[in-house]
Amino acid sequence: MTTTLRISLAAALALAACSDEQSGTITATAYGEDFIEQGIPADVFGDGWSVSFDAFLVSIGTPKAKAGEGGAEVGPDAMFVVDLARPSNGAGYELASFAAPGGFYDHYGYRIAPSAAATNVNAAAGDFDDMTNEGFSIWVRGTATKGAETRAIDWGFKLDMAYAHCEMDRSVDGNTVEMQSTIHADHLFYDDATSPEPAVAFQLVADADGADGSTPDGTISLAELAATDIRGEARYQVGSQRDPQTGADIVNLAQYITLQATTVGHINGEGHCADVIVRR
Repeated sequence: MTTTLRISLAAALALAACSDEQSGTITATAYGEDFIEQGIPADVFGDGWSVSFDAFLVSIGTPKAKAGEGGAEVGPDAMFVVDLARPSNGAGYELASFAAPGGFYDHYGYRIAPSAAATNVNAAAGDFDDMTNEGFSIWVRGTATKGAETRAIDWGFKLDMAYAHCEMDRSVDGNTVEMQSTIHADHLFYDDATSPEPAVAFQLVADADGADGSTPDGTISLAELAATDIRGEARYQVGSQRDPQTGADIVNLAQYITLQATTVGHINGEGHCADVIVRR
């Protein structure tokens, strides 16, 4: 009985949408909020560090929306490279606008993935070329500061991620609806992958300088993070989660931060996506 009722209700809503609601437009944007555009201040970190970003490049796209489970999925397959560290006055950056039939839309999704065919939205020409040539989906460059101490970070991730079933409850009826892919940079510095309320920390990253046997130079590379074993740490727990790129046990800080990078995608600020599918 319940199943029949749901099918009947969905059919009625679809019929009403076709007969009463007018087609409109969905505009897909990307935004990094103040934490990327202005930096993450020291009062957010639990250990006194702060982080500012010179560049926070993301290869993002294929925005898709759907009105109900039985609705047609609409949206382009195109990918875009956007530097979210560039100031936008809170507006973020437009990726694409696409026509959408009238109806109540309750499904949205997008990808963060490498793409050699991506369109450059606002990245510096050299950054865009390096991003696509290296096969990065996320490329983060910035500076961490604590008193007189500084550390530079330069991390490129090659993750291929689909964010699906993102929270959406918007009606298209001759209007334009904006859907914002919001990127949360502070997740890269969470000190626990299992806690619902992790702290934001940088000290373990700072201490990785030279961990791979290289001469400490003030720049923290992924190789140095990979040489930092986290198995003896009281924090930096991962539970049953595994390396998103290889499926191996997570034993070092590079694997841990890569895992955290899979969680940066949100929708319309603090909205969540129910599924994050990582392709290897």
